[in-house]
Amino acid sequence: MHLPALLGLAAFLHAAPSDSTEPRGITPRVPTHELSSAAAAGLSATALARAEDAVLDEISRGSFPGASLAVGRWGYVVLEQGMGRVGAGGGEVDPDRTVYDIASLSKVVGTTTAVMLLVEDGKMSLDDPVQAYLPEFTGVNKNRVTIRHLLTHTSGLPAGYDGAGPTPRESLLRLMRAPLEHAPGMQVEYSDVGFVVLFAAAERAAGEPLYRLLDRRVFEPLGMLSTSYVMGEGCLRCAGTSRNRGDAYRGKVHDPISRRLGGIGGNAGLFSTAHDLARFAAMMANGGELNGVRILRQSTVRAFTQRQPGTGTRALGWDTPGAPGTGASGTRVSSRSFGHTGFTGTSIWIDPDRGTWVVLLANRTYEDGPNRMQALRRTVHDRVTDAVRAETSYGGGSQ
Repeated sequence: MHLPALLGLAAFLHAAPSDSTEPRGITPRVPTHELSSAAAAGLSATALARAEDAVLDEISRGSFPGASLAVGRWGYVVLEQGMGRVGAGGGEVDPDRTVYDIASLSKVVGTTTAVMLLVEDGKMSLDDPVQAYLPEFTGVNKNRVTIRHLLTHTSGLPAGYDGAGPTPRESLLRLMRAPLEHAPGMQVEYSDVGFVVLFAAAERAAGEPLYRLLDRRVFEPLGMLSTSYVMGEGCLRCAGTSRNRGDAYRGKVHDPISRRLGGIGGNAGLFSTAHDLARFAAMMANGGELNGVRILRQSTVRAFTQRQPGTGTRALGWDTPGAPGTGASGTRVSSRSFGHTGFTGTSIWIDPDRGTWVVLLANRTYEDGPNRMQALRRTVHDRVTDAVRAETSYGGGSQ
């Protein structure tokens, strides 16, 4: 394949504004869904209120102007709550309508999910060399880098790389030329560059832009109508991610690597709401299915969310609990739990043993104060775990 046709992404970036290859924009929605009661899901409403209180406390301390919190169990969505405001002088946070830059949650909601689908379709294999999909991915030892290495952050690629080029396409090519810092499989190094390469490889395997694949097979079937790449600068529904930059960072991706790629990248670039991500989390907690709509096979969900040998806490794309008091998971989740965080103040965490899941979206980068997100996440996750009612006869499974 000739270099100009490297990615559907490149075609989008150079298309006219009216070109039909653009990602689907968000669709204004009227909240018509009904939440399940805490009791129906075997949860304590009092304990869930304590999880809300933890978020409100951080808003009061000035950690961020506002946040959205969604909580559920298996296929039950129990809580969707907006708190605070989107920014200085902005409106109140609405869990249905307020759109957040979800940062590195794009790695799991977008890139990893696309790879899961492509593996199910037989279009990708985890132990294939990346060069089988991207011959342009060249350099010392790069022939040994596999798709699995990229998913587990063990490829040897650096965490970041100054791949700024005159165009998004040139920036992508420079990122693919980044030299390895370690031999593949020898060390865990959380790498945004690796997920940019993974996105490019998946797009080549798919034979179409990944945003189309995700829209058609994940976001639209789940009713995630406010989830999209490239929201547009000054997006009125978007929570800003930098007070100093004002509206310039409302609807424009905060991550610099993704910005150089035109806002569509494997490491960051997705925007979403708490309501939409609640649907996604419920699907994952429920083994790949929600309300009779199957997105992924249960075996695929299980395989991608299990910790991999020799990778620290890393699963395939996802992360798993670390030592107590570290990371985002908290101290009470099960060992099979999995999740991910985003630099802007976002996180998603799922406990398949208890069926509980939590989505927390905040714009903590809006303020310049100390970053207390990890401690807050641990507190919220512990309180949601405490909400599981031991005396309930609830049996789990699909709603």
